[in-house]
Amino acid sequence: MESAPTDLLALSREIKGIAETGLRYGDNDFDRERYKRLHQIASELMVSHLPDFRWPVELGYPTPKLDARAAVIDDGRILLVREATNGLWTLPGGWTDAGHTPAENAVREVKEESGYEVEATKLIAVWDKTRHDHPPEPEYAYKMIFACRLLGGEPQTDHEILELGWFAPDDLPEMCPHRASPDYVHLAFRHHADPSLPTEFD
Repeated sequence: MESAPTDLLALSREIKGIAETGLRYGDNDFDRERYKRLHQIASELMVSHLPDFRWPVELGYPTPKLDARAAVIDDGRILLVREATNGLWTLPGGWTDAGHTPAENAVREVKEESGYEVEATKLIAVWDKTRHDHPPEPEYAYKMIFACRLLGGEPQTDHEILELGWFAPDDLPEMCPHRASPDYVHLAFRHHADPSLPTEFD
């Protein structure tokens, strides 16, 4: 599927944000109908590039989504999972769920996607996804990368994961450009080698 141009995506996000703020705080039906139409327009702007895409209505002031990833390194290799959606590899992780801390989400994702039990030991990075050479996607997101220590468990996959594996930094498989680039992996190995390195952030 073709990605929408960055400028069109930014415009669509901005219109969506205006519409959702208005739907949350507008105080009359006349205005709310117009905000609903603005929300539709935000989706229609994307149709030529993402034919089936529709923005969900998330009432209130628009804020970035949060993607928490786990870097589990053991015996010189890092844990990666291959996603069923595109057959490419990534660090275990995904969108965070409310009611859990970012680190708890990363730990839970490792368990669900790989069967391994881990504990988060360090926040490696907090990044604005748009500033780190990812292809554009509709959701505006922040990425959080946690160093995690392997505790135990047995390898297993869930319905979203085709397989899992442990990889050396110089022998990585093809990674999903939307989820986690090889740069994430190399950064994780640097922090593993030197835990005193500071957390990176934008």
